[in-house]
Amino acid sequence: MLLDILYILLSAFVFFAVISGLIFFHELGHYSIARLFKMKVDRFSIGFGKPIWKRTAKSGTTWAISNIPLGGYVKFAGDAGAASNPDEQALEKIRSEQSDISDIFHFRPVWQRALVVLAGPIANFILAAILFGIAVLWVGTRHPEALIGDVVAGSAAEAGGILAGDRVIEMDGRTINDWLEMSQHIQLRGGTAIETVVERGGAPVSLTVTPRMVEDEDFVGGRMTRGQFGVSLSPEAEFETRRYNPATALLFGTKQVGSTLSATGSYIGRIFTGKEDGKQLGSILRIGAMTGKVTVDVAKSERPPRERVRNLLFVLLNLGAGISVALGFANLLPIPMLDGGHLVFYGYEAIAGKPLSQKKQEIGFRFGMTILLGLFIVLTINDIGYIGSLLS
Repeated sequence: MLLDILYILLSAFVFFAVISGLIFFHELGHYSIARLFKMKVDRFSIGFGKPIWKRTAKSGTTWAISNIPLGGYVKFAGDAGAASNPDEQALEKIRSEQSDISDIFHFRPVWQRALVVLAGPIANFILAAILFGIAVLWVGTRHPEALIGDVVAGSAAEAGGILAGDRVIEMDGRTINDWLEMSQHIQLRGGTAIETVVERGGAPVSLTVTPRMVEDEDFVGGRMTRGQFGVSLSPEAEFETRRYNPATALLFGTKQVGSTLSATGSYIGRIFTGKEDGKQLGSILRIGAMTGKVTVDVAKSERPPRERVRNLLFVLLNLGAGISVALGFANLLPIPMLDGGHLVFYGYEAIAGKPLSQKKQEIGFRFGMTILLGLFIVLTINDIGYIGSLLS
């Protein structure tokens, strides 16, 4: 019983450490560019609600840790709230009381405000590239060739003409370099025909294979639905081990960010075209479940303590990088209340030569809040189903 409590506490600590670190870096992106442009920042907060710790810096910014640690914000002078929507009365008061208003975010050129807003998601992408890079710098990567072993009877691969011993060299005009590239291409194309080229007997053979949507386990044991051919890696497949220096590791991390963004965009697009049900999308509950499961599994393993810590850090580096990409992507959605919504408003201002009226912005923020609440409900339902699959 005591050990179970310790596992729960350790999981909670790891979860909040990961989330707080990602949020801090996101908000630091906003803050850093704002200070670069010498804008006045009233508060930098990790979490919402009542502060449990705060300190005011010489710049006048209050740094705080608040009691609801599931978010964060940078509040500029003249903001109505944490979403940085302008407070017209506060801005009028600033105009009347200050002779110099050049340090006020809402009075700066639209391109500067856009850069400040964009800096948060960009910071998450940069952090993800660094985390992915640290992981491969640490242990390197192994790349098995895309050599087919067993072909499941009645599978998509059998129906498409794939045979044991085939080596996949191309899919939809894209060169396939290893098994992982092949698997990732297939997983996001369930029900969609893939023009596949295999090498058979030293000669290329063109095939059309349509992956089937199959329920499977992800890397922490949760259930997910994805496209599958129905093949296994050949035991005769050759592996390429790659080692990295800091420069090549960072390049690898940057490519991983690009691949993750591309996969996310493809998945969202398939939802809108009815090819995916959207159940793979999750929110804070799923993140908590995944970090908790990883932490407990590693803690319960029978490996030496040093190796357990090493394995946990490696998995958390990759998991944190993936979540950081997701956080940056989500914030770029064109929904008022999010960074992407602000960028839409600034785009209108740049084209029209004047900002959207205060009333219309307020309507937009209310609409955005409604959308976010609806998304939260849908994602929570998805998360409950996912957590249930972990426990079953």
